[in-house]
Amino acid sequence: MHIKTISGVAYHLYENEKEFRKHHLKEEIRENWREAEEGEWALSDDGQVFTVLKRSIMHSNQYNQKTVYVRTLLGTSFATDNSKLEGQPPKDIYTFTRHKNSKYITAREKLFAKMVAMGRDSTDAYLTVYKTNNRRYALTRSKVLLRQKRIRTLINKEVEQLMDDLGITKTYLLENAKSVVDKNDARDGDKLRALETLMKISGLLSTDKKTDSVALIQEFTGFSKDKLKAFETGLIEENASQ
Repeated sequence: MHIKTISGVAYHLYENEKEFRKHHLKEEIRENWREAEEGEWALSDDGQVFTVLKRSIMHSNQYNQKTVYVRTLLGTSFATDNSKLEGQPPKDIYTFTRHKNSKYITAREKLFAKMVAMGRDSTDAYLTVYKTNNRRYALTRSKVLLRQKRIRTLINKEVEQLMDDLGITKTYLLENAKSVVDKNDARDGDKLRALETLMKISGLLSTDKKTDSVALIQEFTGFSKDKLKAFETGLIEENASQ
């Protein structure tokens, strides 16, 4: 717990919702801090709980725009989808937080991407990585992450790494699918599925639905979910170059 006194009033920043509930059993927590009003409790992007100290509007005469911003113990930030409030509380909460370069990937984002690439439900992955028990909040935030190009690119790379570590190449998948299509005694249903798979494989590493790749790997290599799970938990050694 972090406490900061402002004008004689002590404000609290809780590490997570569990710690918060030890002191506030019935207080409502806003799942999305961007929508929280002044004085309300809200969840940060990494699951901390804070009070919105101020909510106001910044006017830009140059661009004729109005942008909502909030001030919290994690700093001051615009209330936009690509803004983040997380990490350690800054010494100066009145300065706007400097948003990291859009290409910068945090350790939690990397772990989230790896879990999604392994076929984990994105909401469950968020709940695990960001240590929150609020499923609705995790659903909302995981969708925001998946809409970001840098996260989708990271998931692509994780899928490529997974395939490489298991000795699976795109050519291998194509050859296996083609062999089914070319079999004279193959059922029409099997051929249609193989043809569909060929089309998917052709765009496998650029599709947004990375979890499809895990299903394809299982289907054409015989790797079980247990073996893929073993890879995820580290029982199968990863490449040292990762």
